[in-house]
Amino acid sequence: MEEYPCLIFDTDLLLLDPNLDKTLIPLVPCKEFIYDTSMFPRTIVSEWNLVCDRRWLVHACQVVMMWGILVGGIFFGVVADKYGRRTPLLIAIVIEGVAGLLASVIPWFWVFLINWFILAMANGGISLIAFVLCMEVVSGKWRTIIPVLHQLPFGLGNALMAGLANWLRDWRKLELALGCFTSSFILFWIWIPESPRWLIASGQMDKALEILVQAAKMNSREISVKEISRLLSKHVNPMANKSVPTFSAFLKSKNMRMKTILLSMNWFCTGLSFYTFAQYLGSIGRDIFIAVAVTGVISSLGGLTCVYVVTKVGRKTALGLYQGITGICFILLLLQPESKLKANWARLLFAGIGFGGMAGTVPVLYLYSGEIFPTLGRNCGLVGVSTFARVGSMIAPVMLLLEGFLAGFPLLILTIISICQMLMILPLPETKNVNLPDTLEEAEKI
Repeated sequence: MEEYPCLIFDTDLLLLDPNLDKTLIPLVPCKEFIYDTSMFPRTIVSEWNLVCDRRWLVHACQVVMMWGILVGGIFFGVVADKYGRRTPLLIAIVIEGVAGLLASVIPWFWVFLINWFILAMANGGISLIAFVLCMEVVSGKWRTIIPVLHQLPFGLGNALMAGLANWLRDWRKLELALGCFTSSFILFWIWIPESPRWLIASGQMDKALEILVQAAKMNSREISVKEISRLLSKHVNPMANKSVPTFSAFLKSKNMRMKTILLSMNWFCTGLSFYTFAQYLGSIGRDIFIAVAVTGVISSLGGLTCVYVVTKVGRKTALGLYQGITGICFILLLLQPESKLKANWARLLFAGIGFGGMAGTVPVLYLYSGEIFPTLGRNCGLVGVSTFARVGSMIAPVMLLLEGFLAGFPLLILTIISICQMLMILPLPETKNVNLPDTLEEAEKI
C-alpha cells in the first residue's frame, strides 16, 4: 500500500475470502514490520519499531540530545566558574564514559532516552569546560591558535565515526566502540591541572604558583620560583572578594548587554545554519558514510584555515569572511539547478566550500565569545550565548521540511541568515591582542 504505508488490509477477512473485493476490506495498522537490512542489520528504528505513529521518537532522540548538551553546558559551566575547571571536567568525563557504555546494552527505549540525555549533558559540559581551559592556560599567539585547534577533533571525530559505522554497521556495536573510546579519557584525571588563571582570579595564589612552577619545568623555562612569585604578587587577591557574575548580570551591564545579545543571535544563526546545512549536504551525496566523512574532513580543513586567517586579520574580519563565503555558496547553490546525473560536481563543490565556511565560523565564534567574557563568568557567559546554537539546531529539522513547500526555500533562508550574521558583528569590538578581562568591570571596558 504505497498510499498508506502503515496500514494493511484486514488479514482475517482475506483469509475468509481471498477473492473479496478489496474496496470492501477495511485497513488496519500493521502488526509486524520487515526492515531493509542490506545496509544496517540493526538500528534503533528496527529494534524498537520507531515507524508510523512512533516515527516522531526518532526526532525526539535528536531533540533530547540537544537539550542534554544545552543543560549540561549550563550546569557544568556554572559549577566550573564557581569551583574550578578541573573537577567538573573530570566528573563529566566519567559520566560520559559510563553512559556511553550503558547506551550499547540498555534494552528499553525510554531508559535509553534518559541515558542519552545524561550522556549529552556530560558531553555538553566537557566541550565547554575543555575549551575554556585551553584558552586560559595559554597566552600570546597561542591564545588564538590553541582554542581554534581545539575545534578540529569535532570534524575528525565525524570522519572517524563514519568509518566505524561503515565497518560495524550494527548500532549497538558502534555505541560500544564509541563508549570504550571515550572511557579512555578517564586517564586525564592524572594529567589535567587546574586553570592557573581561574586560581589567580579566585585569589588562590599558592595553588596557582605550584601549577606554574610545574609548567615552567615541563617547558624547560629558566625561571625561578621567586620570579614566578613576584609576577603573581602583582595580582594578589585583586578579585578575591568578587562574586562570579551570572548570565543575567551580563544582560544588566550596559556595554556587555549589547555584546551578549549580538553574540547570542549570532550563535543561534550559526547553530541553525550548521545543522540544517549538514543534513542538506548529506542529501546531496549518494553514500551516507562518504557524505558524513567528507563533512568531517571539510570541517577540519575549515578550522585549519581559521588559525591563519584569525591570526592575520583578527576576530571580526575572520567571522565576516567565513560567513560571507558561506552566503555566496548558498547563492551559487540556488542558481545551480539540480542535475539528474549521479553526481552534480558543481553543487558538491559549492556545498563543500559553503560548509567549510561554516566550519571556520564556529571556532572563531568560540574564540571571540571566550575573549569577550571575563574569567570570573567566562563559562557562564559562553554557555549562555552558545545555548542559542542548541536552540537553532533543534529547529534545523523543521527547516528541511520547507523544501517540500518550495524548492530551495531552506537555502534562501540560510542565505539571508548569513547576511544578517555579518551585519550583527559590526557593532562588536575587536579582541585581537587585547588582554583577557578577568572581571565584569574589565569586560565592560572592551
